[in-house]
Amino acid sequence: MSTSTGAPLRALRKATTKGEPVVLFKDGEKTESIVDATEVQFGQDKTKYDLNMTTNFYSDDNFEHAENLRSVVFCYLLKKSNLLDYREESENLGIPLFKFLVRTDLLTWLNGDAETCQFVKDEKVADESAAAKTSDTKTSEPNKKHKLEDDQLERISKFERESIDHNAALRGSKNIDFGYLISDAKRLILELKRSKSTPGSNSRGGSKEGPKKQPIILVSPATTALLSLSNIKEFLEEGKFTEPNPSNRPDSGLVMVNHPSDKLISSGQRIMVVDNIENFTKLEYWERVIAIFTTGQTWQFSRYIHPEPENLFQKYRGFYFGYQGETAPVQIKDWNVTEVRVDRDKRFKDKVVVKDFWTEIDKILINKGYGKLY
Repeated sequence: MSTSTGAPLRALRKATTKGEPVVLFKDGEKTESIVDATEVQFGQDKTKYDLNMTTNFYSDDNFEHAENLRSVVFCYLLKKSNLLDYREESENLGIPLFKFLVRTDLLTWLNGDAETCQFVKDEKVADESAAAKTSDTKTSEPNKKHKLEDDQLERISKFERESIDHNAALRGSKNIDFGYLISDAKRLILELKRSKSTPGSNSRGGSKEGPKKQPIILVSPATTALLSLSNIKEFLEEGKFTEPNPSNRPDSGLVMVNHPSDKLISSGQRIMVVDNIENFTKLEYWERVIAIFTTGQTWQFSRYIHPEPENLFQKYRGFYFGYQGETAPVQIKDWNVTEVRVDRDKRFKDKVVVKDFWTEIDKILINKGYGKLY
């Protein structure tokens, strides 16, 4: 019995969102090796899926390379590993490696933190595309003329001329294959369907590039930073400040912060917070940066797109978080950085500080095209 390409991913997400196990099998026996395994079972679903089967998960925005189930399961099983360990394990086992944002988007979807994954292709559209390709192949076959059996008609046919309209005459005798336009049209339809399914996805200036991707905030990895990956989610979501604890830093190196707002489209209401730019391999990542937190130490910017802070903070909004009453580093006065003060003891003031901060961030998000069109 054939299995649709989307069935294993649906079963996998159903199991992962419920915290159910992923079990590997080789020749009907359980195994711990993702390389040796031939089948996989997800949670309470008794169906076993072939790990070599092609899924509807694509590792690029153009939907040109469909990944097999083994690569997706491998990515999920190493969800707690940092990027370096994930890359090293991928090279050792010979299993394809997903890029930073592809991996992040997939794991966010599998964990149930997002309802959609931009790299999972809609099966219905895929089937329509395949059907259209088959139809095009059939219709593109040239019409063969049957040999005339009558000698008189054969002689007359030598002087026969086909009547054509002015459009055919202008086009010329050369056959032009416009089949590639069908795949482009299908891709456009897919993008339109996704943007319609996301409330408020018609952002300012965003229609030319499809749905906008999640904005990014960069924080300092310094141990002296008042806000780090260990405490920023609680502070920005609940308005409650706690001392940073390096041991609570997530292994993935990122935190997703929710910011519900009726002024922003859905992608602008989930912000990715990272403390390193190791995987910023494309200019696109820097275009999504909406704010940079600094402690005043210049080594933080040594590998940034603009290493000089005076130039960096002319192009990106900078913030310095410090305790009320403490003296800020002298150098940030020349960096065009906004100072934000947190009280050491009076926690009831935290919500006011967070509210003012989000007011500034909303302005930045709207200017970057994440605002709703009314």
